[in-house]
Amino acid sequence: MAPRPKGETAQKWPQPLGVSPAPMYATPMAKPFQRVLLISKYRDPSVLPGLQSLRDFLLGRGLPTFLETQCAADIGGDLGLPLLSFAEVNADCDLVIALGGDGTLLGTARQTARSGVPILGINQGRLGFLADLSIEQIGEALPPILEGHYQQDLRSVLHAELWRGQDRAYSGLAINEVFIHKGSGESMIELRVQIDDRFVYTQRADGLIIATPTGSTAYAMSAGGPILTPTLAALLLVPICPHTLTARPLVVADTVEIRVRLTASRQPAALSLDSHCSIPLEINDEIVIHRAPCFARFIHPEEENFFQILRSKLHWAEPPGED
Repeated sequence: MAPRPKGETAQKWPQPLGVSPAPMYATPMAKPFQRVLLISKYRDPSVLPGLQSLRDFLLGRGLPTFLETQCAADIGGDLGLPLLSFAEVNADCDLVIALGGDGTLLGTARQTARSGVPILGINQGRLGFLADLSIEQIGEALPPILEGHYQQDLRSVLHAELWRGQDRAYSGLAINEVFIHKGSGESMIELRVQIDDRFVYTQRADGLIIATPTGSTAYAMSAGGPILTPTLAALLLVPICPHTLTARPLVVADTVEIRVRLTASRQPAALSLDSHCSIPLEINDEIVIHRAPCFARFIHPEEENFFQILRSKLHWAEPPGED
């Protein structure tokens, strides 16, 4: 095969009509942020020094800064900042800075998804896969972001409804995953799955995860599911310990509607969204899951690389025997 001439690029195939390629990250026009809301991990007083550092840094730059109301209640004070609830975010601020771990970011994203206000994560948890910066980095890394130099990605959000007969017993949003599981009991449960009203399977297992690309690096990954890049238009179905030799994770378009019915269980099964709630299930309860019409907006430093994060935080593709 003849070598490719220097400077020649690979052939670019035409896109189908009406379809445009989706970048992994979309970098918006440089527009400085004007008003910032601070939120931290709930019920954790250890976040106070980090909140104070963020407050001093933002006020030192002359940025109007607010503190989320529940956060103020948890730390026992307002840090001298005006308070703002999530319901008021859309009108009164254009950036949320969340101090904590991935759970804090997920909870913040569920609260802000409908308003579309972007979130920047400052890690003060364990892994901090979603949080890009540490509190020690804010002096160097935060100014370019506040001035409008950042990457933004739009993360899919799941909407789940629990139907009990003709009644909607529960509904909520999930950023990572919707999880139907056996609860605290020992026996497997039986689930009947449909996608767009087409029967998929009936399966006995410990549970089933329906995950977004964001959730593909969380519980779904631990259960043997594939890693999806963050803005891929897809959903994952990952069974937990299925009683079969042939069950495999399934990747589907994020435009589908997924219905999961609990058909058998010897103990109370449960529904969880991002592991932040546990809703008891009854036999013949049906969970209806689809992509919500809103997105979670995460912003990152301009130099962020998703694959570098996989390597550094999850030790992805690390050769065996290396320290």
